[in-house]
Amino acid sequence: MDAKFIITKYNDILLGCLTHEGKPYDIRCYEESSLIGNIYVAKVSNILNNINAAFVDIKKDLSCYLPLEDYHGKPLRAGDELIVQVTKDSIKTKQPTVTTNISMTGEYVVVHCDKTVGVSAKIKGEAVRNTLKDIAGRALEEFKENRLCANIEYGVILRTKCRDLFSENGVKSCCSDLNADILYKDIMSTAKALDELLRKAEYLKLYSVVRAGEAAYINDLAGMSDDISIITDDKDVYEELCACYGTDCGRISFYEEDGISLNSIYNIPVTIEKSLKKMAYLKSGGYLVIEPTEAMTVIDVNSGKSIKGKNSEEDLFKINVEAAYEIARQIRLRNLSGIIIIDFISMKSTENQILLVDELKKATASDYVGVIVVDITRLGLVELTRKKLRKPLYEVFK
Repeated sequence: MDAKFIITKYNDILLGCLTHEGKPYDIRCYEESSLIGNIYVAKVSNILNNINAAFVDIKKDLSCYLPLEDYHGKPLRAGDELIVQVTKDSIKTKQPTVTTNISMTGEYVVVHCDKTVGVSAKIKGEAVRNTLKDIAGRALEEFKENRLCANIEYGVILRTKCRDLFSENGVKSCCSDLNADILYKDIMSTAKALDELLRKAEYLKLYSVVRAGEAAYINDLAGMSDDISIITDDKDVYEELCACYGTDCGRISFYEEDGISLNSIYNIPVTIEKSLKKMAYLKSGGYLVIEPTEAMTVIDVNSGKSIKGKNSEEDLFKINVEAAYEIARQIRLRNLSGIIIIDFISMKSTENQILLVDELKKATASDYVGVIVVDITRLGLVELTRKKLRKPLYEVFK
C-alpha cells in the first residue's frame, strides 16, 4: 500500500495529510490550543437534569460540558470534585466536552474506567473477536487483584491495530501463545499506568493537570496501519515520533531538502485551497456543491457535462456512485461532521437506489471517524452522520 502521512506546517498550523498513491484523502489540523486527552481535577459548577448533563470547571475561567450517561458514581452536587478527561475541543460557541470515563491508550488497547470489554468494529470474524475478548477478560481479572484504586472496575477496548497480531494468510494468529502474550502484557501495562495515574490524582489539588494528552498526531498514528509511512520536515515532531516509535522502526523519515518543500511535493496548499471552496469536481464532468450551515452540511450532486444530454438510468447511477466516493473523500478532507444531507441525482430504479447506499457505506467505511449512513428517500436524499471530534477545515483556516 503506497500510503503516506505527511506532517508539516501550512500558514503556521501543524497538520497531517494522509495520501494514497499520491492522492490526498485526509487532512488533520493540530492546533496548539487543543486540550483533547488532557486529564484534570475539575469542579462541578452546574447540573442540568433535564438534559442529563453537568458543567464542570477545569480552570477558573473554563467550563466544560459533561454528559452524565457514562457517570456511575454518587449523585453529583455543585462543588463536587471530579477527575475528567477532555474528549472534544470547543467548536464555535460550544464548550469543550469531558468524560469521567478516563482512558489510556496502549499499543493494541485502550484501557478505561468502564468495566465493559469491546472490540473494534473493523475486526471481523466472531471467533477472533471472542478470542480477543477472552484474553482481555483474563488480563483484567488478574489485574483486579493488584489494582490501587479498588473502587474502579477497569475495562478494555481492543483496537483495530490488534489485526497486526494476525497472520497475512487470513488465519488469525492471535490465538498463538506468543501473540496472546503480547496482547496480555499490553493490557496489563496500560491498566497499571492508568491505575497509578488515578491514584496520584486523588491527592492533587483542584484544577491540577493530572496528565497532558499526547500530541494529537501520535494518537492519530496509533490508529493507522503500520504500512503507512510517516514523513515530516518538523524537527520537534520527528524527535517526538522517534521517541515514541524508535529510530529503527523504518516508518519515519525526516525531510530536509532545501530545493523544494514537503508542501510543494504533495500539493498541500492546493489541496487546502480546493477543500475550502464550495465546489468539488468529478472526473466524469459532474460536480458537487458543498455548503456547511449552522445546523448541517448540504451536498448537492450535479451531472454537469458528464452525460452531455443523455440521462439514462445507467448514466445517472454511474455519476452518483462516482459522487459517493468523492463525497466520502471530501468530508474527510474538510473534516465535516454532524448531520450531512446529500442530494443525489434522482433515479427511478429502487434497486439502483439501494445499490447507491451500499456504495456510500463502502466509501465511508475506512473513515477513522464513525460514519452512519441512513437510507435514501424517494427524492434521492441521503442522510449521514459523522462524529464531531475536531474543527472543520474551513473554521481552522477562516
